[in-house]
Amino acid sequence: MQSILGVSKSANLVGRVIQPFIKESFQFFMESQPMAVIGSTDTEGYLWSSLVCGDRGFIRVIDDRTIRIHIKEQENDLLFSNLKSNLNVGIIVIEFSTRIRIRINGVANILDDETIEVKTEQVYGNCPKYIQSRQIKLNNVDDLTTLTLYGRNLNNNQRTWIEWADTFFISSSNSLGKTDVSHRGGQAGFVNVLNEMTLLFPDYVGNMMFNTLGNIFDNSKTGLLFIDFQEGHTLQLTGDSKIIWDLTEEEKVKYPGAKRLIEYVISGVIENQNVQKYSWDFLNYSPFNPK
Repeated sequence: MQSILGVSKSANLVGRVIQPFIKESFQFFMESQPMAVIGSTDTEGYLWSSLVCGDRGFIRVIDDRTIRIHIKEQENDLLFSNLKSNLNVGIIVIEFSTRIRIRINGVANILDDETIEVKTEQVYGNCPKYIQSRQIKLNNVDDLTTLTLYGRNLNNNQRTWIEWADTFFISSSNSLGKTDVSHRGGQAGFVNVLNEMTLLFPDYVGNMMFNTLGNIFDNSKTGLLFIDFQEGHTLQLTGDSKIIWDLTEEEKVKYPGAKRLIEYVISGVIENQNVQKYSWDFLNYSPFNPK
């Protein structure tokens, strides 16, 4: 992908930040965060992105190549089910208020029904581009009824949810199954819902490494995660991504700042209501967002 886009030299320089070990400066940050997003693959090869939350310290750095994450299986049965057939994972630990994010790719092991351990293969930080600043707060969800909705396409409420979104996460993997999770952001409405099964969203200038695009080029299967930041609900989509290289003049106007577009065709939908203990108050948009 870097060769196709003519940025190999720049990417090689930037890519030096990718290491197999966890730098000491990353360790405290990771252990102090109450949320992460984990990408995993199901038995049919489809990717899913799962939001996992806990008390601060639910992520523990055991050594410079090992992390443990406390996740109750009954609260994230999809993730545990996927790991039982494919141990490759991608993880992003993100703090919206400071716009700091760390990405960890590696191989997981289920220690028990509440803990997974991940041996790291790639660890690196990302720039703050396109991250909307939000302040996390604790919700009282003990007296709320959880609800999970399954589908093959979007209902009207889910379409509206996505149409107003300013943030989502995307899990991807190469043909060997090595998995990665990336953050995507823009002004509210930057994701276009074409119909109940198809999305279209812009690809902006990033870090020149093209982790996600390279994976899509190799393996179209990807998993999206949208978060209802006010209520803590989650919307997980699995399906196939297609890169649209050349934009029409109309698309250039509709998607300012887009270098490419990604067409996403949905194969499965899972909506989880009242499952997270946190919500996030919006503070401000990223200054990098195209207007």
